[in-house]
Amino acid sequence: MLILFSLYKVLFMRWFFIFINFLVLGTTARAQISVDGLDELLTFADRNSPAAKQTQLQPYMAKQERNMQAAVLYPKVNAFATGDYYPILATQLIPAEALGGAPGTYLKAQFGLPYVFATGAEVSMPIINMNNWAKLSRAKAQFEQSKYSSNAALENLHMQLIQSYYQTLVTKEVLKLNEENEKTATELLRIMTDRNEQGVVDPADYNRAKNLSLDVKAARISNNQTFQQSVNNLNALLGTDTVVLNEELDDFEWPMLYEPGNINNRPAWQEAAWKVRTAEMSLRESRTGGMPNLSVSGRYTYNMQTNFEPNFNNIDFNIASVSLRLNVPLFQGGYYHSMQQRSKLQLQTAKLEQKRTEDNLTKQQEDWLAQYTAEFNKKEVLTEKLATAKDNLRIAKLSTKEGVMEFDEFNTLFMEYNKARIEYLQNLADGILYHLLSTQNF
Repeated sequence: MLILFSLYKVLFMRWFFIFINFLVLGTTARAQISVDGLDELLTFADRNSPAAKQTQLQPYMAKQERNMQAAVLYPKVNAFATGDYYPILATQLIPAEALGGAPGTYLKAQFGLPYVFATGAEVSMPIINMNNWAKLSRAKAQFEQSKYSSNAALENLHMQLIQSYYQTLVTKEVLKLNEENEKTATELLRIMTDRNEQGVVDPADYNRAKNLSLDVKAARISNNQTFQQSVNNLNALLGTDTVVLNEELDDFEWPMLYEPGNINNRPAWQEAAWKVRTAEMSLRESRTGGMPNLSVSGRYTYNMQTNFEPNFNNIDFNIASVSLRLNVPLFQGGYYHSMQQRSKLQLQTAKLEQKRTEDNLTKQQEDWLAQYTAEFNKKEVLTEKLATAKDNLRIAKLSTKEGVMEFDEFNTLFMEYNKARIEYLQNLADGILYHLLSTQNF
């Protein structure tokens, strides 16, 4: 029996650990994403990135502000109940003659009883209140502004992702170049080792070949670090643990671009325009702050009074009223004047910011076009340079293998090939990047 119990215990613990590992692995799988292209990366970011989610909350908050201002225009209904105790009741002197007393004398009349309980309801509704309507118009403008502010923030996130994405692809290609270089350096070191054993090579050249092999390995470590940093940057922007990029940095059609993109399509431009509109609504609101307003209200109250004495019949009665109230602000210590001056300054600031935004966006679009044009003009040169360097490295490998090329010449051609390859890759990535930015196709 004891053996059977121990067997059940072992099986239970085994299945328990399998279940825990399944949960852990499942959590890890959810945290790791695999993307096949830029569009998939941006789509994932829009749905899951903390920064994207934060930008998407802005319009919702502005919408609630708009709803709050609209609610002021609707009727208000309140229910209330009060309980009061009057240790000293209000009194008034009245002529005793009115109650049959002696002329020239007065009586004290006491109002109410010590304990008063009341309950009722009241309703109020604004009829004319230009300030409330102005506040609602300002809230509506802020809601529209918030939508473009959200889009502008999302655009900035996309631009960061695009730059990080293509820089990561470049580093990924450099790692492939490192693998190729390690094979080349390993073969070179094998050849130099054989010649060194035969005594037909300068020992200094043999040591330099060893150093070249070590430099290539060190470069791989450094490039691995750079690649991991790029992936970490993507992870931080996406809000995930691990991102795997399946796309390769392949060829690009290099379309011609003749003029910068239209800044009117940029969310930041629309945001600046709506900031001006919001400032105009704020100025209108400040001008209506000191205007008269008219409201209507109604009130019903059930009132019960008692003194809590034995055999006393409580007194109860109903009260109802309907009121029309006209409120005319006359003097507020210069409050409304200062509010108008502040709103005018805010409007002036918004217009200046709109002009500054226009200049910055125009410069940005022109810079992107200039950078794409530069990459476009370099592509033929870098392509030919890479082809030549690749052919020279091929010749160097054969010549070194046949023993007709010294190490210095091989090393020079090897470094030239690496430089040409990296320049070509960076130019390709920059060309794709600035084409996307210039055409706003993201």
